[in-house]
Amino acid sequence: MIRCSLVIDLGFGDAGKGLTTDFLASQHPEKSLVVRFSGGHQIGHTVSTEKLTHTFSNFGSGTLLGVPTYYSEYTTLFPPAILDEGEFLKTYQPKLYVHPLAMITTIYDIAYNRALEKQQNHGSCGLGFGTTIARNKEEVYLYANDLQFKWVLKQRLQSIKTYYDTKLKSQSKSVQAYYKNELKDYKDDYFIDSCLAIQKFYSVATLSALSTTFEHFIFEGSQGILLDTQHGFHPHTTWSYTTSKNAIQLIKNHIKTISEIDIYYVSRCYQTRHGNGPMAETEAVTLQNNENEANVTNEFQGEFRTQSLAPELLNYALSCDAIHHQDLNINKHFMLTCLDQLPHFSFNNLLQKLDTTFHTVYGSYGPKRECIQKLLD
Repeated sequence: MIRCSLVIDLGFGDAGKGLTTDFLASQHPEKSLVVRFSGGHQIGHTVSTEKLTHTFSNFGSGTLLGVPTYYSEYTTLFPPAILDEGEFLKTYQPKLYVHPLAMITTIYDIAYNRALEKQQNHGSCGLGFGTTIARNKEEVYLYANDLQFKWVLKQRLQSIKTYYDTKLKSQSKSVQAYYKNELKDYKDDYFIDSCLAIQKFYSVATLSALSTTFEHFIFEGSQGILLDTQHGFHPHTTWSYTTSKNAIQLIKNHIKTISEIDIYYVSRCYQTRHGNGPMAETEAVTLQNNENEANVTNEFQGEFRTQSLAPELLNYALSCDAIHHQDLNINKHFMLTCLDQLPHFSFNNLLQKLDTTFHTVYGSYGPKRECIQKLLD
């Protein structure tokens, strides 16, 4: 029986999607495939085991269990980062399948993103995701299918360089200077060598071709619904659909014999935001056991902020996601994370304020999958 499980963050990201994906993958790892359906290489999903704590950006969060990852046409890939992370994880034999039209981020995309972010302060993580999407919308492409052809790569990179050289002419001198400084030591040969070197980690494939090979498809979301390009709050949004929208479309198009679809909605037991943008004006929280927080202040996103949960925002996010699967029978679950960091938090009080009835409610009391408990069934 084919199952599809979707992992969707109800907030601004950082809720525990990596933990939840690892938990789901552990049930039948030999039959599972993690599917990335939004975002790309800019994510940071942390998984902890007894042997290792690792933040995944280029491989799915089931990798430590030997579960391969599929990158759809809605996602981006950055070959140098795949090479670095793949080499680090090589004892786990990491495996990627990539759609031929998965979008490739270049150093030029990253440099332009960083130059703009220094001026705009929108909360970007500075890894070129948004600029890659914008470039593709303007029909200047580089795809996963191109990576195995060296001459094609050279021509595509030259086109992208010319594209940004043209765009820079309408930017301020400070943006132009920052962009040029980012590229001062860069050579296309480095990027091309990375593209060729990652062939050992991936195969080009479609989800339709893989649909008969696996029985459990785990759709690992990115960021959170409150950053969604449709449902977030401009200009502090991402360039992708972070609801279940893309995942549902992939299921309908490529996975024909589904027995059931489960959505695991994920939230910390407190509100978080990494990067500029609004947060609900709720009470401050005093956390414990958070010494190993994976989100830290950085040059582009800035400060990692926390507040008490806002049930209104959770209800808003749930209502937004429901728009995209009105015609389907969905089992909805709730994964409430970081309960060990806020010991007096009452999940029962929260559930009374939510408009959605969940099939199962889970809670995590630590960073490992073994720390997850079933709270309500």
